[in-house]
Parts: sequence; structure tokens; C-alpha cells
Amino acid sequence: MRRMPAHRRCLRALAAGALLITGFAPSIVEAQTQTVGLFQNDASAFEGYTLFNRRTCGDAYLIDMNGFLVHSWAVGGAGVLYLLENGNLLRGSGGCREYTWDGTVVWDYAYAGQHHDIERLPNGNTLLVVRETILYDDAIAAGRDPALLNADLWSLVIVEIEKTGFNTGTVVWEWRAWDHLIQDYDPGKPDYGVVADHPELIDLNFAATGESDWDHTNAVDYNPELDQIIVSVRDFNELWIIDHSTSTAEAAGHTGGLSGMGGDLLYRWGNPQAYGRGDEGDRQLFLQHDTQWIEEGLQGKGTY
Repeated sequence: MRRMPAHRRCLRALAAGALLITGFAPSIVEAQTQTVGLFQNDASAFEGYTLFNRRTCGDAYLIDMNGFLVHSWAVGGAGVLYLLENGNLLRGSGGCREYTWDGTVVWDYAYAGQHHDIERLPNGNTLLVVRETILYDDAIAAGRDPALLNADLWSLVIVEIEKTGFNTGTVVWEWRAWDHLIQDYDPGKPDYGVVADHPELIDLNFAATGESDWDHTNAVDYNPELDQIIVSVRDFNELWIIDHSTSTAEAAGHTGGLSGMGGDLLYRWGNPQAYGRGDEGDRQLFLQHDTQWIEEGLQGKGTY
């Protein structure tokens, strides 16, 4: 089944067990005809259901292998969508909203600076991609080249939120890109060093265009086997992997956690130039989206 651009990994619950909705499907699909655009359904198609919405429509749709509508939710606009193990729908982008199967909102939570993707963890908490503002003077003081900055800087933060009420939550874990910098512009500023010698750190002056959105990130995913998080850093043309087993204090430093590396990057891939190595010919990613782990039972499992 071809995947729609407005969703990621959206079939996790239903592909594993269609019993969740089989009681609903027959009465809905009997009067339907096959949807235009979904006629290519052969042995190479991925078994399961597809969840998607459109920028021009306020509904989320769940369809089967023949394009028949199984269910829909009125979600009020486009955004990332996930069907949870309990059958609820989780919507991200500019906030977190969780719906029951019948459309009742059971969590409606906003976090300042949250954007793009979210991820529900096995413990019931939710990872958010967040943008924090680094003031212009603070960015310069950290070693940002003034020629590459014309306003305040935005920097990536990943926060883990525990739901505490209908529209409340509390941060139980946090990782900040700003805690893991290196720069080779000014030896008198913090974190000065040879960028190529430290791929575990983030070059403050890479992907530098003068725009505020320095390390624009558009996806987050979690691996429960490794207790690690992967993020898609679009403007670095890279994916980064970080250790979630750390405490928040350890995540702000360079030691601790299962890796022993604290919050430093465990692995990065896509563009060696981002850490001072290689050239344009070595680049593998180009403004990528939707980075995710390959889940158990799917082709390619074990190739992270």
C-alpha cells in the first residue's frame, strides 16, 4: 500500500491486529465502490489500513486495502496522525489532541514552540519536537558567526510529556541541542574545537543561512528495544540518534545513560559535511522527512 504524505507509520495498531475494527467495516463498505487511485493492490502491497488527511480537509480518514472508508474523524485541519494501540487517534502539529474512536477529545494539550511531529511512548507519555528561542546576543556569545545570523536563533528541543489532565501535562524528560555544541569560529567563545574531531557534537555554524530556523527538525521516532530516539534534522540533511535512557541532567551533559555518552549524538547519518568531513559527493540525504525506525516484523528489520 502506498503511504500518504500526511502521515507516518500510521498502521501500527491495525496492521498487527485488524480485530479492532472488523466489526465496523462490513456495514460501512458494502455500498461503496473502489476508490480511484487505489486500484494497484497486488502481492507487493503492504497489508493493513491507511490513515491520512489532507491540507484542504478537516477530516482524518482510515481506509482499507481496496480504498473503502472504514472510519473518519473530524480533526479540524491537517497534521500528523497516529492510530494508537487502544484505537484512539493522536494528532500533532501545533499541539497534541487525542480522540476516541467515536471522536471524543480526551486530551487537548499545547506546549509553547511545539511543531511538526509527536511520538507516543510505550509508557503512555508523548515526545514532542519543540523549538526554543536563543536570543541573538546569546547565540553570538556561544560562538555563532555574526555574518550568519540576522535575528534570534531557533534550536531543537525534544521533551517528554506525561499527561496530567484533559489539557495539562508535565515535562518528565528533556534533551536540548544547545547543550551539545561545537564551534570553530572564535577560540575565545565556549565549545571551541575541531569540528571534524567531534561528530558527537553539533556545529553551531553549519547549515548557516542567516535564517532563524537553524536546525529545522521534522520527525521524531522512538526505539523501545534500544531506548533511543531518532530525529530528522532537515536543514542538516541528517538523521540524529540520541540516548533516551538518560536523566534530564545526564541528557544535558556528555556522560551517563546506557551509552555512557549522556546527550551527545550516538549516531548521525546523511551528510558528513555537517561535522566537517567529506564533500558534497558523500552526501546521502537531501531535505528528508519522516525518519523512523523499522519496526518488528517489517522488511529490513535490524537495518537501523
